[in-house]
Amino acid sequence: MSDSTTDGESVTRPADTMRERVGESRLKIWFLITANRWLVTLFFSGVAYVTLLFLLVFGPSSIRQLLTTSAVTSLFSSVIIALITSITLVLSISQFVLSEEIDTLGKQREQMQNETEFRGDIEDTAGIAVSPSEPSRFLRTLIETADERARDLREIVADQDEDQFQEITSFVDGLLEHSQTVSDELASADFGSFDVLLPVLNYNYSWKIFAARNLRAKYSDSLSTEADQAFEELIDTLRFFGPAREHFKTLYVQWEIINISRAVLYGAMPALAIAAYMMLAFDASQLFGSSLFGIDITYLFVSLMYVITLLPFAVVLAYVIRVLTVIKRTLAIGPFVLRETNQLESARYDELSAIEGEKE
Repeated sequence: MSDSTTDGESVTRPADTMRERVGESRLKIWFLITANRWLVTLFFSGVAYVTLLFLLVFGPSSIRQLLTTSAVTSLFSSVIIALITSITLVLSISQFVLSEEIDTLGKQREQMQNETEFRGDIEDTAGIAVSPSEPSRFLRTLIETADERARDLREIVADQDEDQFQEITSFVDGLLEHSQTVSDELASADFGSFDVLLPVLNYNYSWKIFAARNLRAKYSDSLSTEADQAFEELIDTLRFFGPAREHFKTLYVQWEIINISRAVLYGAMPALAIAAYMMLAFDASQLFGSSLFGIDITYLFVSLMYVITLLPFAVVLAYVIRVLTVIKRTLAIGPFVLRETNQLESARYDELSAIEGEKE
């Protein structure tokens, strides 16, 4: 994506996607947040299994350990303890999420009132009677409203002096182009899937607010009253996106915690049953002597059963990695940009500081 610049003091448009802005590889971002979590779970399990086989082949080892010691019993007894501890932890987290949903009538009414007022503010700003109820359409409404304000600003400055305000025009063009991309991604997204949250992460509203405020300050002496008002309306509209994103992010995190809890609880009893079988009835001597690809079947079987019992842990790891990544990417709310980006030259800040100093 090309940058929109006009001179040494111009606003440099950052990349349109979160991956490009943080400078991380496409594969890493895919693995952390966009890949199917069950696929990531299988990947973790596969890595564990391959690691066990690698250590058998290349490390000092002896299959007879499985026959002459109680290694299998010790291994799976520790797995049972870890599983029970993990299930208890997951249940505790589930109770925390549940406690957020169980509240007094007064607090539930207050929350309902706050959300209704917020929707009302959006409707007044967007000039619509009823805002959409679906998260993806609601976010698209916010983006489209900001686009309308941006177009109004472009038309006003074009009528005043398009050449003088070329920097503002470039900013608006970049905003509209990025908004179209995000809106298209939200068009077919349903809540509960990561498809709703990923476009929201890509929409860098914080930088847009920052750039709009700085451009407004830079051209404050040249802007007409209508242009200044258009800037104000655009900034106010972009500010709505922050709390809206945080609200849906909170709902998404709760949704994911419920998915984690259900997956762990579904897999807990089969994992415990496998661990109990390996302790109570498994006889390694019946498999000893046979091999597959040069690896004793006894070791292959025990390793496979061990990895299967670890599936609940792999599920938790796969989901928590994505939740933590999302939270890290959305720590700041408002006009704060935590990552280093090419925005305004230092001279701009010096100039604005001098202006503020003169006012004082």
